[in-house]
Amino acid sequence: MTVTATETRSQTSLGSAWLFINRIAGGIDRSHQHAQLRELLNRMGIAMREINSPSQLTAQWQDDSLPRPDFIISVGGDGTAAMIAGLTCGQVPIAIFPAGTENVLAKYLQIPTDFDAWAKMITKRQVRRYDAGMCGDRTFMLMLSAGFEAEVVHQVHDQRQGHLSKFNYVLPTFGLMRNYHYPKLDLDIELEDGTRTQTSGYWAFAFNFPRYALGLELTPKAKPDDGLLDVCVLTQKGFWATNSYICSLLSGSIAGRSDVTYFRARSLKIHCEEGSVPLQTDGDPAGFTDIDISVQPGYLPLVVPPTGKQI
Repeated sequence: MTVTATETRSQTSLGSAWLFINRIAGGIDRSHQHAQLRELLNRMGIAMREINSPSQLTAQWQDDSLPRPDFIISVGGDGTAAMIAGLTCGQVPIAIFPAGTENVLAKYLQIPTDFDAWAKMITKRQVRRYDAGMCGDRTFMLMLSAGFEAEVVHQVHDQRQGHLSKFNYVLPTFGLMRNYHYPKLDLDIELEDGTRTQTSGYWAFAFNFPRYALGLELTPKAKPDDGLLDVCVLTQKGFWATNSYICSLLSGSIAGRSDVTYFRARSLKIHCEEGSVPLQTDGDPAGFTDIDISVQPGYLPLVVPPTGKQI
């Protein structure tokens, strides 16, 4: 089991920060909010360097002439914070300012959106380390999925021209329900005790945190600091099965279904004989199968509220 350490620092100086702003995160333009955040950080006396693209972050991270920041502020959604963690190899604490479409992780950790409350969190700067998942060479914080739901994410992002709201996902979801092929997924899973098992289904999920979109929970027993991923496999396919799964998820009864199987895994492989199947991590497209997935214990250093969830 991973030991999750909490570090709290009382500081006279708040140090230096890199401010990463994802300008198209969320469903609306937030440029006014971004300006307010810059003003707040200036008033707090934080030495700040602003970054606006993954390539810029990579270049500055690899530039040995630049001092590393004390922490990085992620202004965006779950995928933005996961990208920052991956590019910085989990070496610098990440302070999330929620500005995405769902902000699943920020809601789960009770990270405030109010400027005054968020400033208090930064002043205290309590850092906790959580596990992360690896999908190939891609870091994810919350979850990974393969199959129907990942196909929806791919379609939405392929058509993206700017900001995304929850409504952008509605039509692709209903459209796909009628014509999705449901290729069979074969999973080879390394279990908690080191043994391996094989299973198959038509949807596959690997959760690090238990929370899902819209506050729903597909694997409510998942813990983000246990060195494991909670794997969920749905074994039925087709229009009516999809409707039934969605209804069970909304009602909170999906965990009791006999056609849903659960595993606690150190790692897993997802394979499809029929060809490549889309993957998504933390709400963003993440390539296609076949893929190796693993967990990185204690990889994520996140700034959390002192009174927030202490998982």
